[in-house]
Amino acid sequence: MTADLSPIDSSLRLSHICRDNGLPLSDDQVNLLRRYVELLREWNAKVNLISRRDEENIWWSHILHSLSILFFVTPGEEMRLLDLGTGGGLPGIPLAILRNDLHITMLDSIRKKTVAVQDMLDKLSLPAARVETGRAEELSAKSGWSGTFDIVVARAVAPLEDLLRWSRPLLRPARGERVQHRLAEPAGRPLSTPLLLALKGGDLAGEIQRAQQRARSAVITSNTLVFPGSEELGLEDKRLVTVEF
Repeated sequence: MTADLSPIDSSLRLSHICRDNGLPLSDDQVNLLRRYVELLREWNAKVNLISRRDEENIWWSHILHSLSILFFVTPGEEMRLLDLGTGGGLPGIPLAILRNDLHITMLDSIRKKTVAVQDMLDKLSLPAARVETGRAEELSAKSGWSGTFDIVVARAVAPLEDLLRWSRPLLRPARGERVQHRLAEPAGRPLSTPLLLALKGGDLAGEIQRAQQRARSAVITSNTLVFPGSEELGLEDKRLVTVEF
């Protein structure tokens, strides 16, 4: 990992990686990512949003890791995304900076974290993004939440079988909207909504098997998170798991 770069050098390196993966960044987007990193560090000194040991690698362990979703999957314009277990706004805020056409809701059960995320959203002026406090497993019973989202994204939140159980009631009924992707799997066919995208790590064989037993009709695929510049992550076991319901 490139932990010893200055913030400007890190953001420029990240910009080059995004460009090499078909995701060019504007100067405004780079500046917003820099500002977000500043705010995340400021809030992390008061609220435990990310691991303190990860702060020196924040550009790679958190920003690049979050944005890597867009290297592989391209949500359609105006789609509604739920960032389940957002913590410090990851991956929701980086995704909102790059895709301001998406309607992104960030959810966390810990109020002091959502207060921090709301402050960061206000200072970054991201009007299409919002944050809510609550538990995913309880929200489907509340008005305005059931069947609301096209895509749920989750980053190192919970076992896959729990993510499936929490996500399905919040996702819209099967609409079959095509989502462009550049994944090795599923080869030769588009992804379709409703969709769960989970950034996970480690040996997932048993976890995927248990999830498949819970949702037998779901199409679950695990994709290696390898791309031009992925060596900056320094985490070769990272995967992007897609679940089509």
